[in-house]
Amino acid sequence: MIESIKRKTDILEVVGRYVRLEKKGNRWWGLSPFKTEKTPSFTVQPDQGFFYCFATQKGGDVITFTMEMEKLTYPEALRYLAEQAGIAVDDSPPDPQEAVRSSLLELNSRTTRTFQYLLTSDKRGAGAIEYLRSRGIPDEIVTAFRLGYAPDEGKWLYQFLRSKSYSAEFLAESGLFSRDHPEYSMFRNRLIFPIMDERDSIRAFGGRALQPNDRAKYLNSPDTAVYQKKRTLFGLSQAVKPARERNVMVVCEGYMDVLALHMAGVTNAVAPLGTAFTPEQAQLLKRWVETLVFVFDSDDAGEAATFKAALVAEKAGFSAKAARLPKGEDPADVLRSRGPESLWNAVEKSVGMFEFLVDLSIDRENSSDARGRELVLRKLLPYISITSSEVRRESYLDRVADRLGLSSSSVRSDFDRWKQGGPQETGNTQTGRKLQISMDLHLLIAVVEHGELFSCLRNRITSDDLDDPDARTIFLVLEDAFRHGEVRTENVLEGIQDENLKTILLQKIASGEYDTFSRAGLDQAVNRIRERILSNSQRELESRLRRSSKEDDLTLLLQEKMAVDEELSTLKVRANDGTAE
Repeated sequence: MIESIKRKTDILEVVGRYVRLEKKGNRWWGLSPFKTEKTPSFTVQPDQGFFYCFATQKGGDVITFTMEMEKLTYPEALRYLAEQAGIAVDDSPPDPQEAVRSSLLELNSRTTRTFQYLLTSDKRGAGAIEYLRSRGIPDEIVTAFRLGYAPDEGKWLYQFLRSKSYSAEFLAESGLFSRDHPEYSMFRNRLIFPIMDERDSIRAFGGRALQPNDRAKYLNSPDTAVYQKKRTLFGLSQAVKPARERNVMVVCEGYMDVLALHMAGVTNAVAPLGTAFTPEQAQLLKRWVETLVFVFDSDDAGEAATFKAALVAEKAGFSAKAARLPKGEDPADVLRSRGPESLWNAVEKSVGMFEFLVDLSIDRENSSDARGRELVLRKLLPYISITSSEVRRESYLDRVADRLGLSSSSVRSDFDRWKQGGPQETGNTQTGRKLQISMDLHLLIAVVEHGELFSCLRNRITSDDLDDPDARTIFLVLEDAFRHGEVRTENVLEGIQDENLKTILLQKIASGEYDTFSRAGLDQAVNRIRERILSNSQRELESRLRRSSKEDDLTLLLQEKMAVDEELSTLKVRANDGTAE
């Protein structure tokens, strides 16, 4: 169906509804629909089926463009385009899991109403009501967030739902009950926070303990068929509309922080669910906003979480800020001790993320001595390294040098050394490397644009012959597309999960650099790769010959080396003659 939708949809016609396009060569150009500009930086290649915006580095196929412009999910964009193309979408065989998901959502809705009743209309909820009052939570917030109460009774929920004809097997997969003891409710004597998506469907639950000696202060539902915590945020249902209007989403740490922010008038606030802010959550928020403001606790854990969240936000392409809270306080503390205006002001006066991280690092370390300055740099370099803008990266390095009283050249020197051997997990190691695109990657990008050449390439080399891991990734995606008879740019883009690599691929193809690439260019690149492989084999054999002491081994190694030498010599002669195989 996806292929049918693409075949029947003219990307020029779709884009033309939003952008006035003018043809130049084999491309169409126009002003970016994603930002205000005077010089066209937005291009469409209808023959390749993709668009790319140089100003914002956004690109993809007609489905991606529709998602961007209409703020739709992938399935929603497919349905939108299918309807316009006159393609029926409701006659496909039903997904057997869809009935399960629908039933889980219905169960969660029913259970939420039960929790709400127990909180507001049952004497067993008195302790939870008292707790909410002690925290200053008003009735309108209780209602808006559909808060509830789970009583301190192990089997009550199981027995209640079984009486409503739910099977034991279904309840075991609902996330409401203990895995080890399927009849016992996961949430007992807890204040309940329903976790809703942007369309108000209840996906899961969180529960706060009401007894100080409980085994866990907070509990969250496990992942189910309708819930993945790394892809979900608490408060999303209430925050989406105001966030979209302001183009800003405020991200805090927990349930009570979200409630506190809403009480202070910051209604565009959400929180991760017992995890650090994830790349999946960042991509979810990209549907609605361009700016994130992080309001994390000002303790050690909150500061560490801010650093991690900053990396995620920067990789996802957000403009990120951070709010400064009084030392040792969280948003709920600020609201309770200083009032809603103070919390509101903290969010409104949030500072740029890099400035916040610099201040935080300098406050934490003794930057008056060399060791302290080194530790500050070590904290900040991962963030600087993943910054997509070269201009911003240079500005950050200058700013750090200025704050630490160091020369810009010494900071850049440390940065360059760190990139070569810095920790892989904390920085975007690809950013620095990709500034110098390898020969292998150049070849594979060219073949993506000229897909008809891949059948020749795959007959002469394999992915293992490539040194660059990104080139190997593209080769494998091309191989998969080739086996399905779909070697087209848009299909390759869909198969690449690394957003950095996808951006570089789009940039290079859109630049026109490979428009004239031909079979001759492929032959030259393949010969250079084979020459590299043979040279490596030659060096390895020479090393083995020096280490070998057995006569038989020496004879075999010499024969093998002579064959490699002859093949390498022939290859070099061909290269000098300008001939190919």
